Amino acid sequence: MGEPYDLVAALRPFDADVLVLQEVWRPREGAAQVDTLAAERGMAIYEVVLGVATTQARWPHMVADGHGTVSTAILTALPLEQIGKPKLGPVPGDPSPGRRALHVRVDLEGTPLDIVGVHLTSRLPHGPPLQLRNLARQLPTNDAPAVVAGDCNFWGPPAQALIGRGWRRAVRGRTWPAASPHSQIDHVFVTESITVLSGEVLPDVGSDHRPVRVTLALD
Repeated sequence: MGEPYDLVAALRPFDADVLVLQEVWRPREGAAQVDTLAAERGMAIYEVVLGVATTQARWPHMVADGHGTVSTAILTALPLEQIGKPKLGPVPGDPSPGRRALHVRVDLEGTPLDIVGVHLTSRLPHGPPLQLRNLARQLPTNDAPAVVAGDCNFWGPPAQALIGRGWRRAVRGRTWPAASPHSQIDHVFVTESITVLSGEVLPDVGSDHRPVRVTLALD
């Protein structure tokens, strides 16, 4: 068994106001690496648990051994509140039948920004489209500033079509598999009231996906 994945070392160099993370491991006993990262950055953590797992069976690279939970998490030092946990499933064969997204609202000097973190099923071909349709019905319906970010396990053009009108992709580039990526399945979608100043796929940080980063401004 290799060394546990060092989430803190991988993300410490990232200069970001908001981090959206997938497959965040939280052991049944003791602190999680994400707690250390949040403490270093002065960030709050909001999470939605996707399932209970044994690391040896599904995530052997994360910790030496043990049991715990795997979640989607949003970290930020900005003022925020949790809005909800939109249901994404069920999808036949999904190891997380109760899979949900995480919806928070950040306060940007008096202007609210909705952020939805997602980690969709990998059960192709029908799973991600079904979950994107379910998600689309639960997203903000007006032109208020909003962001959807995470691992969609689906390609950009059809994902954008399924998430609905008024949303557009903020970053383009191959993200998976990290060592030699051939597909983009990790996305950031924004509403029309957001200006995309930059969007990039970052170098491999030891995960099976490459991270993406966007710089956004409110119109």
